[in-house]
This record gives sequence, C-alpha cells and structure tokens, in this order.
Amino acid sequence: MIRQILFILCAIFLSKTAIADLIPTNSASHNLPSHWRSYWLDEPEFGTQMFVTDTGKISAPVVMLVHGLGQNGLRDWLRIVPALEQNYRVVLLDLPGFANSPTPIAKLSPDRYVRLLHFVKTRFSTKPITVVGHSMGAAVTLGYAHQFPDDIKQIAIIDAAGILQRTAFVKHSATDRIPLNTELLPNPLLAYVVGLQDVGNNMIEKMLRLPDPTAILNKNEMVWGMTLKKYPNINAALSLIEENFSAAIFEQQKPVFILWGKQDQVAPLRTGQLLFANITHSKLNIIDDAGHSPMLSHPQLVSQYLLSNFNTLPPAKNISNNVAHNQNYECKNSVGDVLRGHYNRIVIDECTAVLLDEVTANELIVSDSLIEIVNSRFIGDSSSSQFKNAVVMMTSGSIKGVVNLNNSRVDFAGVNFFSEKPFSVTAKSRLVLSVSRAGVSHYLHLDKSLENTSF
Repeated sequence: MIRQILFILCAIFLSKTAIADLIPTNSASHNLPSHWRSYWLDEPEFGTQMFVTDTGKISAPVVMLVHGLGQNGLRDWLRIVPALEQNYRVVLLDLPGFANSPTPIAKLSPDRYVRLLHFVKTRFSTKPITVVGHSMGAAVTLGYAHQFPDDIKQIAIIDAAGILQRTAFVKHSATDRIPLNTELLPNPLLAYVVGLQDVGNNMIEKMLRLPDPTAILNKNEMVWGMTLKKYPNINAALSLIEENFSAAIFEQQKPVFILWGKQDQVAPLRTGQLLFANITHSKLNIIDDAGHSPMLSHPQLVSQYLLSNFNTLPPAKNISNNVAHNQNYECKNSVGDVLRGHYNRIVIDECTAVLLDEVTANELIVSDSLIEIVNSRFIGDSSSSQFKNAVVMMTSGSIKGVVNLNNSRVDFAGVNFFSEKPFSVTAKSRLVLSVSRAGVSHYLHLDKSLENTSF
C-alpha cells in the first residue's frame, strides 16, 4: 500500500515537473507581438534553457516552424505567422545556439536537434503535428519526420540546405552555375566559360581531398563544442554537411510539401528536384524570382502555398516502366545540345554543356565530354552507361546496368542504381555521390577516388 502511494506521488511530481518546465516570459520584451505566448523551456538534449513562443488558438492544430542558420532564429518566420495563426496554433523556437537560446558546449548536430523537436512537440500537442523547416531547419525536419513518424502529420520543406554530399554542396556554393542554354551565350563562349567552371570545380574537389578538419573534433563532442562555442553557425553548419539524409528521403512516408526559390545561391534547386523525385508523396513548387529565404521575400506566396496544400495528400509517383525506342542519337563536337525523349543508344563525343532532360535510353556512351543529366533512366541490363574522359553530373533518375568509368568524374545526386555494386572502374576516376541508393537499401553518400575495381 505504501509503495502504491509513493508511486502515485512520484507520478504527480513528474507530471507537474513536465508542465512546469515551460516558464512564461513576456513576448514584448523579446520584440515579439504582445498577443504571443512566450516561454523559457528546460530542455534535456543539451541541458540548457531554450526560447519558445506560440500564437493562435490553443485548441487549434499545431504547426511548428523550424528556422535555419543565422542569429535571426524564429524571427525569420514573422512575415508568414499572421496568415497561419488564423487556423493553427503556431509554435516557434530558437534552437540552442541561435538568437535568444544560449549556446551549449556541444556539437549542434541535426540528430540532436531532431530529438529536441520531439521533446518540444510533447509540450504542445498529444496529436500528430505539421512541421515547416527552412534551410538547416528543413533538413532537420526531414530527419524528424523519419525518426519520429508518430509525431508527424505532414511536413513542408523550404530551400533545404546540407542534403547534398559535402563536395557537391561546396562546389555549388563556391562556383556559379553556367546555364546550359545556347540562347544566352554563343557556342564558342559557352564552351569556354563551362570549361573554366569545370576547372574551378576540379580545384575544389582537389582541396576537399585534404584531411577533414573536423576529424579531430569528431572524436569528442565536448572538444567540438568547446572549440566552436563562439561560432554556433559554423558548429551547426559543419555538423549538417557531414550528415547523410538518404534514409530520411528514400524511407519517408509522410506527405512532404517542397518550396524552393529558383535563384537560391545557398541550397541548389537540384536538392529540391531530388527530394521531389524520391519522396513517395511529395509536391514541389518553385518561385522563379525568390532566393534562399522565400518566406522573407515572398511571404504571401509562401503562406498561400502552405495553407492551400496542408491536409492534402500529394499523389504517389507514377514510376513507369519506360521503354526505349529504336532511334539512336549521336553528338559530335557540339556545344549546348538539349536532349529529351526515348532512345535506344546515345553517344556523346567531344561535346560540352549537353543536357539530357527526362531521357529514357538503353545505353549511354560519353567520351571527352561534359554533360548534365536530369531525371533520366538508363534501362539496359548489362552496361547501360560508359564514361571515358568525361565529366557527368546527374540528378535523380535511375540506372539499371553497371556504370563503366574510365578516367572520369561523376557527381550523382538522388540516383537509384539497380545493382548493389553499380560501378566498374578502370582508369582512376572520381565519384561524388549524394543521397543515392544502390539496390534496395544500400545508400551512397560519399566522395571517393577509385581505379581497377568494382564498387
């Protein structure tokens, strides 16, 4: 009997403690609207107090907004909250290390932020919620929906950063992409500037072969946290770009609404395209004249997109068994060709800035060329792709047969390979693979140089 009473008293104490860890504070003192409800929250993941605020009817469905890098924190969302709070209880937070929340002596990793969001969610709702993330917060949101699916009703991703493998991400950030459009530049000039761009990319790849500066820090999270205590943006950014989100993408079961600024110079549209192609129930909307933060530059469009799409289910992807046609295509000493449709065999020799867009073919042979491939399928059974002295970037799509590499550099993102060992390498080649899948569940997210081997 005494034991039962003690058990009940402990339960009451713990329940009161769980409620009491939301400590009310004045919203106006944080330069937030006076009708918002603001709190300090004792959180267990980093052992700090974090700043949380909410607005809208307490009984309404919850929408949680997760910010990206930068000391604005939750203030990045201010322009879209008025539209959302009419129908939702909107929960906003400053992640530890940002804005009002103190910086812990710890590694600010996406995985720890995921567990933190799970903790915060339990303070505001017992039902599945909607989560909207931007930039780093979008990547964290994607991981949250994968690791805690029971918490989630649906998510929205806005210009997610850090999804691409580090080399691919840095190459995009450090060099401007040249549009593969002969209407914008004459052929000789296009060939020249694309060549210069590729020299820049090659130099970046060489620099990234140097020892990883985070390797020592990774041996001890306390050392990581102490070293980067004054630099939370760098702390979180370095943690982000070493994360592999492959499982969160390919195994994602929740509805995902993707919004992207076409002019984003931080997180390439390529990321949005691969997310849309590989997440079963997803929808992609592109704002042509927006950059990395469309909720700041185009708040009305962002609000309308979210409100009109929430509580709908994007249709599952129609993965058709495309059949190649008998026609062949050959590119020889050409610049800026754009190819679409169904083919038997595609041969590209000494060509520059060639784009294959939604192509289906049995076989692709590329030599002494620089090409880009988007959402295409190569369905030959044995050797569907051969690259010799080539530079190839491919986003989304699939390859059924083995990819033969001979002194080539490839940058594949969001690509599905049918084979568990999809590469046969002869002369030394460079493979940069981002959130791609080989076979059923072998995920490829790496930067590797290989020769005389299968991989």
